[in-house]
Amino acid sequence: MVGASNIDKIHLLGVAFSLVILISVFFLVRERMLKEKYSLVWFFIGSFMLIMSVSRDFMERFSGLIGVDYAPSAFFAILIGCAYLLLLNMSVSISSLKTHNKALTQELGLTKLRLEELEKKINKADL
Repeated sequence: MVGASNIDKIHLLGVAFSLVILISVFFLVRERMLKEKYSLVWFFIGSFMLIMSVSRDFMERFSGLIGVDYAPSAFFAILIGCAYLLLLNMSVSISSLKTHNKALTQELGLTKLRLEELEKKINKADL
């Protein structure tokens, strides 16, 4: 059985970790190193972690609501679910960037071809 002092340490560690996430995301957005649309997911995760770490009763009720007997297990299961959602969000962004990159590459190729054709016409006109 886990002692009460260990649970207090776990809760303090959870509060500290969630505050580090929230503060880090805030400064990353402020320095324009992280876009706002991605920061919302991180703020949600950090806020959820903070609420769950501060309120033992809320964590117990939430774990009971989803049918998990041991509250920290429910907490970690939810965090893993958030990580999967974050990975899905990043995969969608990467796919969009890949499509955009392909279109830009094709447009650049066509522009180079047109430039070469114009240079040939100019060279022929000079002769």
